Amino acid sequence: MENEKVAILSVLKPVDDIRAYQKIAKSITSNSKNVTLIGFEASSNSNKKNSDININFIELFTSKKNKNRLGLWRFFAGFKVFDQLLRLKPTTIIVCAVEILPFTLLFKLLFSSKLNAIKLVYDVQENYAFNILYQDNYPPFLKKILAFLVRSFEKLSSSFIDLYLLAERFYLEEMPFLEKTNYVFLENKFLVDDLIYTNSTSSDYLKTKEIKFIIYGSFSKTYGTLEGILFFKQLEKELEKEGFSATLLLAGYCLDKEYSEKIQEVTKDTNSIILLNQTIDKSIAHKILLQKLQKTDFVILPYLFNKSTQNCIPTKFYECLAYQKPMFISKNSLWQSFINPLNAGLFIDFDRLVVENEIQNSVKKILLQPFYTKPINEEVWRFDREILRKVI
Repeated sequence: MENEKVAILSVLKPVDDIRAYQKIAKSITSNSKNVTLIGFEASSNSNKKNSDININFIELFTSKKNKNRLGLWRFFAGFKVFDQLLRLKPTTIIVCAVEILPFTLLFKLLFSSKLNAIKLVYDVQENYAFNILYQDNYPPFLKKILAFLVRSFEKLSSSFIDLYLLAERFYLEEMPFLEKTNYVFLENKFLVDDLIYTNSTSSDYLKTKEIKFIIYGSFSKTYGTLEGILFFKQLEKELEKEGFSATLLLAGYCLDKEYSEKIQEVTKDTNSIILLNQTIDKSIAHKILLQKLQKTDFVILPYLFNKSTQNCIPTKFYECLAYQKPMFISKNSLWQSFINPLNAGLFIDFDRLVVENEIQNSVKKILLQPFYTKPINEEVWRFDREILRKVI
């Protein structure tokens, strides 16, 4: 009997993306399932080499040919994906990008039958309409039109989608039509890998008087990377007054050329700020980021307020909780209600220049306040593979 074929589709995300590959593909692959990931070129060749024998990769889009994320190639991306579906003939399709949803729906309508039913799964990683409306990725005159079209199609296609994977619980409030669908919550919790996860030991920076900070992952205006760097610079000055030295590791990448130039400008000739990736335009393997996270003392997460992300719990929160790394986080009522009871971080207003008193208070808490004073149940931060195995 031929193995069941599963296709996991994306456009901008690399085929070895942590959610699509590490969490979804590795959870559902088995001797009876062959999984093919289709999307952007892999962030690490080692992931492809070390992948399960039943997992395959098709890198349709590359950084050389498809460097501009808003280029004309995005219009044709769905056609290229559809062509791959015709070749693969999968029986289960997991869609991780809204722009290819129409093409997968067409494929299902054309080829699904009672004898050969095609299961369509929509992995809602983001509120795509809100992203278009409230982030600065599109011209103002296009935002409302695109957001309306995206939301309208999501609603119309809901009756043809067999299962929704929801990355955030708040999506039920932001997208009420989902309440009538078949869905499960697949939150972006931390995936434990024995190769990269070890229980964190408490830092000795109070003895060495050397404090390590990190900003990692994607660098962008929305994520407040420049504000985070400014905050560190102010913090460093205050720490020096207390006899402490500080370093900031920038471990990540930026797709916005203009913004990456600004980052390089504010960090040049600064010995205390280290760029892990000097060019900043290529993503860094997630395993490397986690290795750097384990070696740091504090994590700066300077997300700026945006309606598209205000109700989301970032993956980095779960990663920091897993490694018990104290966080400096933007003020947000949802995040504060989640983090404060765990005594896992401090909240800063990154939307404006941080006032001197707030910097001084932050230094006092770094030097005097203990973090992670209570044990945290692993269920709070740990990803559960069984959620997927029960439904796919």
